Amino acid sequence: MVAVDISAPLQGMDVDARTEVPRLPWPRRAGSVLVRQGVSGYLTALAVSWYLAARQFELPPGWTAGVVVVTSSWLLYSFAALPAFERARSFRPPTRLVGLVGTVTVALMIAGAENSTTVRRATVATLAAAAVLALSSALHRVVLRRTPTILVGHIESVDHLQRRWARRKDVNVVATCSWRAPHELAPAGAVSDHSFTEIVRDVLAAVAERHATSVVIASSRAFSNPALRHLAWALQRAEVECLVVADMSDHVEYLSPRRVGDQIALSLRPPNDHLMSLLAKSVLDRVIAGIALIVLSPLLLLIAVLIRAGSRGPAIFRQERTGRDGRLFTMFKFRTMVVDAEERLAGLRADNEGAGPLFKLADDPRITAFGRVLRRTSLDELPQLVNIVKGDMSLVGPRPALPAETSQYSSWVWRRLHVKPGLTGLWQVSGRSRLSWEDSIRIDLQYVNNWNLRLDLAILVRTVRAVLSRDGAM
Repeated sequence: MVAVDISAPLQGMDVDARTEVPRLPWPRRAGSVLVRQGVSGYLTALAVSWYLAARQFELPPGWTAGVVVVTSSWLLYSFAALPAFERARSFRPPTRLVGLVGTVTVALMIAGAENSTTVRRATVATLAAAAVLALSSALHRVVLRRTPTILVGHIESVDHLQRRWARRKDVNVVATCSWRAPHELAPAGAVSDHSFTEIVRDVLAAVAERHATSVVIASSRAFSNPALRHLAWALQRAEVECLVVADMSDHVEYLSPRRVGDQIALSLRPPNDHLMSLLAKSVLDRVIAGIALIVLSPLLLLIAVLIRAGSRGPAIFRQERTGRDGRLFTMFKFRTMVVDAEERLAGLRADNEGAGPLFKLADDPRITAFGRVLRRTSLDELPQLVNIVKGDMSLVGPRPALPAETSQYSSWVWRRLHVKPGLTGLWQVSGRSRLSWEDSIRIDLQYVNNWNLRLDLAILVRTVRAVLSRDGAM
């Protein structure tokens, strides 16, 4: 990690006398640059397209040449049309080729063109390039998922972001460029044009030294200051991504830019604000939960028998919880405590280790021996599949809270009840019992405001990993 204080500028960067924009030196490791720009994927796509046309399908030379020309022209255009930091991971080139081939195909069908074997094989050979490049983009997203990033801004904002992103697997903060006062990306009249150049020079020096591909500006005045343009121009010449963090005071929302008149605005429209999203989520929840109940029925029966054999009382524990929009429902779990656990709760309140209104006790004497096994493996949650089939819960969502907890919610926290509670959720796979109350609420609201089916599937996969590793279980 490298930390650069803007008040002590770095030296040694070349400056163009006409533009006062520093220039980055050419990278020494050309091989690494080619890999990061996805050149191998582009060349492989072209090779596969040629092989299918010439060898596998044995197309006439003219047709083979046509496939190669079309594919190579499209690859060259796609490579040139994207900045360096997007070439390896972008799905736009393959999707655009598929769209182009589809449009041409429909046009030929309308025109009554002959659908010969040669035409079909040439089309397949061309589409194969799109498939290979899509696979290459997916692989590069996995291999290059930790983006080397430099944070720029006031020292407090930079330190806050650095702590928040410390454990993330998609961001690798390799350096920070910060100042204490009075810059805020050099507000008008505060510093001279020469200071603009010093800020740009320091950031680009860190980019060159740490081989960063992304620069994130954490500044509340970034959009209204000329220094941002200077830095963005310099990073554009260096083909380094420049991003500005929109400070929403931690009120996480789905942000998407759009043009209003001649200004750029940030839309707060969530990606799930239509009925089809809710319908698709409900159908998917009930189908998966129903199948899981059938497949896991022998395991559920075995657990119920072992619970009854280990301690007196029913195998299923029923408790009233708060559902979507505050509606109450009865939640099912495998019983992990003694029968009179609720009556003994008052005597344990003084030892509460939970965050906020939550009650947690690591060494809770009410938990049975087999109940500890169920909790460590999260198997005690499986009966909630019945709640999902009934429509009270979802596979993914915030933790189902007790009415005693939700009665203490502020209007801001109450928003976590705008979706159905889940069997698992973003909160559970982000640290669970290790998180503070504030962090757990922030993560729940992040899910409420941004959920979509792809995010749900990603959380389900992370849940399996968390359960197998017993991460954060309590």
